[in-house]
Amino acid sequence: MEKILFIRHDKIGDFILTWPAFYILKKALPNTRIEVFVAPVMKSFALTCPYIDDVVVDTGDDAQLVEQIKANRYDAVIVSHSDFRIYNLVSKADIPYKIAPNHGWFRYLYPHRANTKYKKGEPCWRGSYMLAEQFLLNHQVTIPELPSQLWDVTSEREQWRKYYQQQNDEKLIFIHPGTGGSSGSLPEAHFAELITKIDQRTDLDCRFILTYSGDEKALALSIQSLLVKTNIKVELATPLKSLADFARSIVAADMFIAGSTGPLHIAGLHNVPTVGFYAGRRSAPKLKWQTLTEPAKRLAFTPPVGRKGRNMALVDVDHAASEISAFLNQHYAEQV
Repeated sequence: MEKILFIRHDKIGDFILTWPAFYILKKALPNTRIEVFVAPVMKSFALTCPYIDDVVVDTGDDAQLVEQIKANRYDAVIVSHSDFRIYNLVSKADIPYKIAPNHGWFRYLYPHRANTKYKKGEPCWRGSYMLAEQFLLNHQVTIPELPSQLWDVTSEREQWRKYYQQQNDEKLIFIHPGTGGSSGSLPEAHFAELITKIDQRTDLDCRFILTYSGDEKALALSIQSLLVKTNIKVELATPLKSLADFARSIVAADMFIAGSTGPLHIAGLHNVPTVGFYAGRRSAPKLKWQTLTEPAKRLAFTPPVGRKGRNMALVDVDHAASEISAFLNQHYAEQV
């Protein structure tokens, strides 16, 4: 098998949670080209993935895409989520082997299907992983073990810490207050309270970096303004040219705090300690949307589960600040 197309054309966080699937495909089939169908915004970042050889960008021009996919002569296509449009694309592209998840009525259109229903208490990245796993099993290929860290750019850490103006022994605490539209977020005043209490309760010298994209700058500025009369070091991140550069720069962080957003999951790729704030759904969001950071370096908080579970203003910020500060003090104790 020479070329595989993997279709994953949605949000940043969902794409990142497919990296374990990309890893086992590339590790198991090192001489096979792994190419991924992605949304335009994902192109630069997808090309940084060490397990992806190339991308096909979803231009929205289906006729052109069919011809492009045909010309690429794929041996197989792995469809992480199908709809009628995607089915039309892959069926017209003459790809010999097609596999998709075994759920929804679209499953009956694919000759090969995989159970991607992960167990209760398992993270959602397991879904795409199980799809790739079944593909490999169908081809009698041994499944490789996952590494503890999926993206190692630690050689760039110091240059990015200089970019974010880290001084002396400062710890860089990144905070991304935007939501990406996928979930709720803490109110601005609660972010300011969280920063204040972490700064008061930690033994470390912290510099807080507020990251944002697009129109989220106003939110970051508002949080910074609430802290202007304090001595807390709070800076707005200087924008970078591409998502790929921003993703690489997160290697500079000593902790990343956010809601269930793409940037939080990027931090997980670097095995940076992560703090997630999730809506309190009954589907155990702390487990479902957990980052790819190793378990001992993950913290997560939700409002009370129930009818008000999406009200992020109900998150116990004082408790969260205490837990975060205790983690920082312990994790970086040898440097205090």
